[in-house]
Amino acid sequence: MRLSLLGLASGLCLVGLPGSAAPSSNNGSDVYSQLPLRFEAVDAHKWVAHGPGFGVGFSQDGTFFQFGTRGLRLTLEGNQRGHFEGVDKSPVPTNYFGRNSRSVDAFARLRQVGVYPGIDIVYYGKGQTMEYDFELAPGADPSRIRMRFDGADSIHLGPQGQVILDVDGRQITQNPPVVYQRAYQRVYQRGSEQQIVGVPSSYVMEADGSIGIRLGSYDKSQALVVDPTILFTGYLSGTSADVPLGIGHDKNGLIYLAGYSYSPDFPSVGTAYTGFFTINAQQVFTTVMSPLDPNGNYITYSGFFSGQFGDNLKAMTVDSEGVFYLTGFTDDFFFPVTPNAYLSANGGVRRDFVSVIDTKLPGTSGLTYSTFFAGTTTDIPTGIAVAGGKIYVTGYTSSKDYPVTANAYQSTLPGGTFDGWVAEFDPSQSGTASLVASTYLGGTGLDVPRSIAVAADGQVWVAGYTRSGDFPSTPNSFKPSYSGGGDAFLTRLDLNAMAVMYSTYLGGSQEDQATKVLVEPSGHVGVTGYTLSNNFPVTPNALQAKQAGNGDAFLTILDPAAADFTTALIYSTYFGGSDGDVTYDMRRDAAGKYYLCGYTLSLDLPILNAISPASAFGALDGFVTIIDPSASPLKALVYSSYVTGPGYQYANGIDVDANGVIYVTGTVLGDVFSGTGNPKPPDNSNLNVFLLVFSLP
Repeated sequence: MRLSLLGLASGLCLVGLPGSAAPSSNNGSDVYSQLPLRFEAVDAHKWVAHGPGFGVGFSQDGTFFQFGTRGLRLTLEGNQRGHFEGVDKSPVPTNYFGRNSRSVDAFARLRQVGVYPGIDIVYYGKGQTMEYDFELAPGADPSRIRMRFDGADSIHLGPQGQVILDVDGRQITQNPPVVYQRAYQRVYQRGSEQQIVGVPSSYVMEADGSIGIRLGSYDKSQALVVDPTILFTGYLSGTSADVPLGIGHDKNGLIYLAGYSYSPDFPSVGTAYTGFFTINAQQVFTTVMSPLDPNGNYITYSGFFSGQFGDNLKAMTVDSEGVFYLTGFTDDFFFPVTPNAYLSANGGVRRDFVSVIDTKLPGTSGLTYSTFFAGTTTDIPTGIAVAGGKIYVTGYTSSKDYPVTANAYQSTLPGGTFDGWVAEFDPSQSGTASLVASTYLGGTGLDVPRSIAVAADGQVWVAGYTRSGDFPSTPNSFKPSYSGGGDAFLTRLDLNAMAVMYSTYLGGSQEDQATKVLVEPSGHVGVTGYTLSNNFPVTPNALQAKQAGNGDAFLTILDPAAADFTTALIYSTYFGGSDGDVTYDMRRDAAGKYYLCGYTLSLDLPILNAISPASAFGALDGFVTIIDPSASPLKALVYSSYVTGPGYQYANGIDVDANGVIYVTGTVLGDVFSGTGNPKPPDNSNLNVFLLVFSLP
């Protein structure tokens, strides 16, 4: 079972142990603040840990923390004074210079073995917090665990069962234990599926002031397994419909959401840009959150960005400095534009918009670039990316007067019902100079780009859906010819040379659509979406080698530098159950794992380590899945969970930070956190925004 002590942030320092050198407090921006927590031995019985702005001391008698002039000590009552073992040795030791210069081995984790019979405690860092797990072998007795905290002003159990320690005006929270057991069973082509059996668990305050753990009935012959730690759950909503369209984070760990709202009472906080609000009209919202703030100041910036008559946001992204980049379309001639706009008036027709909001600047000064764009018929933007100060946007259009630049790859509408387009903006320029490049992209059929990403060399990747047999493709690509029924496509454009450098179809004999693309540091390209094809291309190491039902999600990784199609497919798999499954968003972490979210109609979606109920409620349910393409098929599924409750819900935004904290947003009609003691949406009859923050063991 996993128990976590959270909130030990940069004010924490080491106390009372020799050899310690607690770092000075910092604002999180220096190099030291980016280093992971490191555990070092002082001697055979004492260890220390150094992190960004704090230190911790460990001995067989307890664990010691310091908050300014106040100390806090954790003691395991009745423990067997187990010995310490460093785990996951760092390849780089810690070097101390001075009179007693020395080099000390450092470890990512510290295990104290056998604190109780069959029970170890493992300490490790996660970002700017320290956490610990109790690991219980089969047959171990969790009732032996007794934790005593000395040095706190007060200790009590919170409304969700968490332990809350008040120390000198701040609260330290230890999340409640969440425990389950699991059993494996074979399932057709997916390799393995895990059946989750939850174990009721809670903290209990003993008469002597110590804290114990109580479990309900469980199979004592099986190990107790740690559920992911839920760090935050909540809703961001008013009294009408509210829908998020994306999520991201900045270098300081703040979370950025943007979407649309019909709620006049949607949260307005801080110095956010706030425009008009019109009843019964769709408004764009921008919100910045700090969901892990120990003081509960979760929303730091929130406001409407709109004209007077409603606007439709279609895509968003955020950079590391906390700047929003938004695109959508509007009929509103009062839509806010800046003096440096490419096009400052909509001409009385629906236009796309591209807008930049710097959340560090107050009010209207935060709108640093905003322009109308597009032709005079139907133009819909679908994806936006930013790199090197440039903004890259893609979408689809039926306009013959869509604005293209002089060197466009395709300067006229290719002839389909809708054709794709790609544009590059430089917001540091003014007027027509701010449109750096713009081109159509398509064939004579229907072409709908859905996502855009920027490679390290500045070339852009566009992914989407086509019914054009003559969509631009390159001979060296994975699949240069159309399969019929509608294929996904993946295209690399050099907007400086206005040339297609690589372009491939992707799919089988039925409909296949790509919804998200990203570029790996290696240059490989990951794409996700959904497919109705039972012959979608998969690799031998696929997590799920065959289609499971009525349309599955897919994850595919391609090497565009491969010599031919036989080596281009790095990884490809189906993912889904016996009904429809669709991915909306995707991220990748530094270890190469892929994070997917979307919605499912399947009652038998592959589930592992679920944070929500392990079974669907049977309507439209969200899901979150993590896949490791480097693992064998039996181990490739790292995590998978429904986001479910009564009503309808889907997850359409996912993000993961460098510390492994996962952020998921989406829309719910009902309550996805029912039964957890967490906040409920203000009005279950309307669509509401949910935010889920969690981490894996």
